[in-house]
Amino acid sequence: MSKQALRTDADFEALYERNWRYVYRICYSYMGNAADAEDCTEDVFVKILTGNTVFKDAEHERKWLAVTAINRCKDKLKSSAFRLTDSLDAEEAPDIAAPEKEDYSDVREAVIALPERLKAAVILYYYCGYKAEEIAKQFGRSPSTIRNLLKEARDLLREKLGGAYDVGE
Repeated sequence: MSKQALRTDADFEALYERNWRYVYRICYSYMGNAADAEDCTEDVFVKILTGNTVFKDAEHERKWLAVTAINRCKDKLKSSAFRLTDSLDAEEAPDIAAPEKEDYSDVREAVIALPERLKAAVILYYYCGYKAEEIAKQFGRSPSTIRNLLKEARDLLREKLGGAYDVGE
């Protein structure tokens, strides 16, 4: 996409089709459930429709989407309305695990519980497949800082999960 605003519905539709899975994956990693991930994903694309966002190139487009998705999820998690409905849903929801699928919810919950300064790096690195250098560019940090954040996160996850999983290097 050239350096211009989205001019037509077809432009937006093409952008959406290229990126909705990517944005949803980030949002699901943060929110931990499909309904909230869908809401946050929708909010990201509504922001594009209602704003004057201009993307320089495909790399800028993906970076903007990742940062916007992470920020939207953080905002939603901070909101008192979300915390209230989330606790009500947890009380009402039956505790049923799908037997045919291995349950990694403890890993997801451990990642979600990471401090904010670690969580974004972990999600972008492990869930979205970015390299440390790419994450560093997105957040204006050095690659070694990102690698140190990832190491700290792995150490915390090992401690939290009690060695149940190999969190790798």
